[in-house]
This record gives sequence, structure tokens and C-alpha cells, in this order.
Amino acid sequence: MGSRLAALASAYRVKERFVRVNFLTSSLSFALKLTASLISNSLTIFTDLLRNLGETFACGMTWLMIRRISKGKALAYEYGYGKLENFSSLIVGGVMIVSLVVALSGAVDRLRHPVVARQVELGFFVAIYATGANTIRWLRTYRVARHDRSPVMESQWHLFRTKTVANVCVVAALGLTLAMEDHPWSMYIDPIASLVLCGFLVNSIYNVVSKNAADLLDRALDESLQLVILRELTAYYDEYVAFHGIRSRRSGTNIYIEIFLEFDPDRTMGDVQKSIDAMRAGLEQKIPGSHVVIAPSTSRVVVV
Repeated sequence: MGSRLAALASAYRVKERFVRVNFLTSSLSFALKLTASLISNSLTIFTDLLRNLGETFACGMTWLMIRRISKGKALAYEYGYGKLENFSSLIVGGVMIVSLVVALSGAVDRLRHPVVARQVELGFFVAIYATGANTIRWLRTYRVARHDRSPVMESQWHLFRTKTVANVCVVAALGLTLAMEDHPWSMYIDPIASLVLCGFLVNSIYNVVSKNAADLLDRALDESLQLVILRELTAYYDEYVAFHGIRSRRSGTNIYIEIFLEFDPDRTMGDVQKSIDAMRAGLEQKIPGSHVVIAPSTSRVVVV
């Protein structure tokens, strides 16, 4: 138990470090974009500033949550804090929705009332910097997420992928605006870039919200995992006399499974425990991230 808690503590410290750097990167980008917005009349830069504000807030909230877990008593209560990871990921999804609304409203406004952007040079170079910084954070966070399928790390790399794509659109829009400022059609570059960005935002929102909302609602195990459990129970069919139900929960990357079986009353508890240990070991090996409890029972349980 002690080694397992130590491993969890180490994993949360890695998450906390990455999310903290992500937050600082977003904060620096926000400060630079605020300066660029104040000296220009570019709606693109201002819209990007609002989007970055929401994303910085999301990173800050996520960092505070992870920091609390890594330094508090959370490690002894993985179940509830796994749900908290899902909740913080939904906050990131909510910020993406706000970003989508801002981007769409800005694009519609620009299409209806074209405006020639002035003094966008600083915003252009800030967008180039933000693109490079966010690309680095995206790739590094993605590498961590591949080894630790945490909702927080998943939402973080999705967020920084969105930030990178958004800044690429801003760089392209401002670059074309600067290069083609003598052409009247250049006023429509910004809204077109915003509409392209909206497509990426919709995809990221769907990926983050659909998965974490289901986990927060304690969704049942996937059918494939249910079949794994049934096959394992079938393999030990002679070890118990009746099956009385299964309960399952998801908490972050953990899967909690409770199986209720009735055993022959003439068997000793030591003999029953050997069967329980064998079944539990088999299931936890076949279902990564699972924590299995097999409880002796003489009547059917209520599955919730």
C-alpha cells in the first residue's frame, strides 16, 4: 500500500509540474497579447486575447486542483479525486466553448462590418512567439499523456493543440493583412481564419466533454470489459455456486469493480480466499488500471 501511494504521489507531482509550466506559458502569452491589443485596433488580436484569457484561467484552475491533490491527503482517497480530475477537464471544455462563441461572434461581426486593422505588427510577432511556445508545450504534454492517461493531461494537450492551431490562424491572418493591406478584400481575411479555427474548437470540445462527462456520471464499463469479466468468471465456474451481481465505477484512469459471488458454505474461508485471490489477480492483469473486489454474498445485490 505504501509503495502504491508513493507511486501516486510521484505521478501527481509530474502532473503538477507540467500544468504549472503550462499555466505560466499561458500567462506570459496573455500579458504580451494584452500589450499588443492596447496599441492596435485589430479585432483579431482582441478576440485572441479573450480566448487566451479563458484558457489561462482554465490552466490556473487545473494547476490549483492538481497542486491541492499532490500536497494534501488526496492520495488516500483516489476515487473522489479521480472525479475531481474529470471535473477540472470539463472546466477546460467549458473554456473552449466560450472561445468558440467569441470566435464565431467575432467572425460574424467582421463579415458584416469589415474593418482595416492597423498597428498589428507587435501582435503578429507575439502570435509567432505564442505559436512556438504552445507547440513545445503541446508536444511535451502529449508525451506525458501517452504514458499517463489522466483526464487532466489529456485535456491539457488538447488545449495546447487548440492554442497552437489558433495562433497559427492568427499569424496567417495578421501576416496576410500586413502583406495585402492595400487590397480591399484583405478585410475579410480575419473572419475566414476565425471560421477555420472554430472547426478545430468544435472537435476539441467534443473530445474533452464527451469523455469526462460520461465518467462523472459513473458510466458503466464498456461492453468489451464486461466480456472480459464474464470470461474470467466462466473460467472459475466451479469455484463458486452463484453469481449475485457486479458494480463498477470509473474514477479518472482507475476502474473499480465489485463482484458478488456465493461460495459453498462447506468450504473453509482460507480455501475461498485462494479462489478470490486468483480471480482478482486474473482480472486486474487483463483490465489495466482496474481495482477488483470480490465479496462473498448469499443474495443478489442492488447494482447502482
